[in-house]
Amino acid sequence: MIGRFACPGSYRELISSRETLLCLLGGLLAVTSWVASLSGAPAWLAAALALTGAAVNGLPIVKGAVQGLLEKQVNVDELVSIALVASVAQGEYLSAAIVACIMKAGSLVEGFLSDAARRSIKALAAVTPDTATVIEPGGRERTVPAAEVRVGQQLRVRPGERIPVDAVILSGVTAVDESSITGEPLPRSCATGDKVLAGTMNYNGVIVVEAQRVGEDTTIGKVVRLVEEAEAHNPKAARLVDRYAQWFTPVVLACAAAAWAVSGETSRAVAVLIAGCPCALLMAAPTAAVAAVGRAARAGIIVRGGQALEKVAAATLVLFDKTGTLTFGRPELDEVSPAPGFTAERVLALAAGAEGGGTHPIARAIVAGAEARSIAPAAAEGAFTEVGVGVRATVDGHAVEVCGVTADVETELSERAPGLVTPLAALRGRGATALLVRVDAAPAGLLAVTDTLRPGARAAVSGLRAAGLAHAGMLSGDHETAAARIAAQAGIDYWRAGLKPADKLSAIRTQQQAGATVVFVGDGINDAPALAGADVGVAMGGAGTDVALETADVALTHDDIGRLPFLVRLARRAISLIKINIGLGVLFNALSILGSGYGLLSPVMASVFHNVGSVIVVISSASLAFFDDGEPGRPACPAPAVPAAGGKAA
Repeated sequence: MIGRFACPGSYRELISSRETLLCLLGGLLAVTSWVASLSGAPAWLAAALALTGAAVNGLPIVKGAVQGLLEKQVNVDELVSIALVASVAQGEYLSAAIVACIMKAGSLVEGFLSDAARRSIKALAAVTPDTATVIEPGGRERTVPAAEVRVGQQLRVRPGERIPVDAVILSGVTAVDESSITGEPLPRSCATGDKVLAGTMNYNGVIVVEAQRVGEDTTIGKVVRLVEEAEAHNPKAARLVDRYAQWFTPVVLACAAAAWAVSGETSRAVAVLIAGCPCALLMAAPTAAVAAVGRAARAGIIVRGGQALEKVAAATLVLFDKTGTLTFGRPELDEVSPAPGFTAERVLALAAGAEGGGTHPIARAIVAGAEARSIAPAAAEGAFTEVGVGVRATVDGHAVEVCGVTADVETELSERAPGLVTPLAALRGRGATALLVRVDAAPAGLLAVTDTLRPGARAAVSGLRAAGLAHAGMLSGDHETAAARIAAQAGIDYWRAGLKPADKLSAIRTQQQAGATVVFVGDGINDAPALAGADVGVAMGGAGTDVALETADVALTHDDIGRLPFLVRLARRAISLIKINIGLGVLFNALSILGSGYGLLSPVMASVFHNVGSVIVVISSASLAFFDDGEPGRPACPAPAVPAAGGKAA
């Protein structure tokens, strides 16, 4: 029970209140027995209290050891069980109770760190609506469970509703928010013949769609399967102490046998077995992990236990999602390019006036951009939004239109406003979304809307390299020009664009097969398979979806990716300290074993002496609580050769 099941999810019963109370009860019985023996109480009473305490905490350990032997596995459980049984056989009930309590307390401490409950599948399923509006022959509508929708059925989807299946639009125009699936921050204009995906949000138009893929065959259903496969593909490392048990347990048993053979005293062999119980060794990893996890939490980083820390410390490659991770994931007004005869302020005032009542993210970005520049929107009336086209309104007595730049609009600009052609090319070259503002049917200027890089993104990338990670890259579902712009701004030279969830996971697997230990940082549903498949998944706690948060090993509560270099340094310090703690534990065990073998320590004294190591280990681990945020990073490692993906969409 102590070492065998130290993997995520295995301690769910251990960390229940019942198990904790039983551990405390066993410890209280041991203390009461000790007090009773000192106070002159009947010997049978002290013995009964100690034996009961040993049974409360020791029997589950013995059960785990027997189960391990049946499975042909050997670790510290067997050594502890032998010591407990030998102590009881020799009448050393108090020693047995003390050792059992310490072992059980260690397992509970690690149990609190082993919370890896994965509710991501449930969260993914919640993205798809429970019901759908089916159009039956004759035009009558009927609401049915989404699971009952069949391929070929026609559905009506109204504004603000999520699309229940993968489908093709039969009639209507709308804007669809697909950021949860593709990572594209801006809603996509959709009309008859366009395909839409289950779980995406219908923004502002009523559409009739025909179901093409339903249930597990939808895109979101495939993401669910990818998460399941990635979870299965990512086995968790065994606890560090169990790696030492392969030689530690046989050595202690040999020492006990030698002590008995040389001295002929069974009590010496029992003392050696008790001295050899790896209390300090057992506490080495969980106490350091508790301190490190607590320190990380104070820095706005939630880490799911010691195993995640171990993997962060071993990381050699960090890969970022783009939208919502390196960027804010929302459109912002970037630039205004006026046509001859207009000023940037006038163009923006007219556009903000026309968009003032709009709910579309781009409309909000234009209005917010005007406010940020202290430009008051002009008075507007008769605003009309034509879905998939743009906005029309009368502003200051002028007919104002704000629309997207299509091929027809490009032709119009080349003929009527050639001065805007060059700015348009520049905007598109850096991945911005261009909008045309017309005043009285004449081109008046261009607005550039972009997704904005987080302020700490570039510093995070450079900080990770300085902390010793070999490389930093980006995997994005967005289009090539937008990905290239963000990669350049963040200082990333390895990037891939146009990736679907399966493509991101495949890219991570490729790096892992090449020997890299991969950290992936993301925020959306489309990132869930990558977060689960990476060696370490890091989710944005504020901007991230529930799916991303439940799938990840680490969550950034304030969406501050600038904390990642600190996390790497902290994790490496924690792992180094764990190794030091293990060394201290082995040292105290060795001294205790030698003292017991030579008859210098009784079984009780052997238990007390070797547990001094446990106290020292706890104090050593506590130093992590004071780990400095500003500790200088390690010298940067040279970046290894990686597949040249920069500038090419996948």
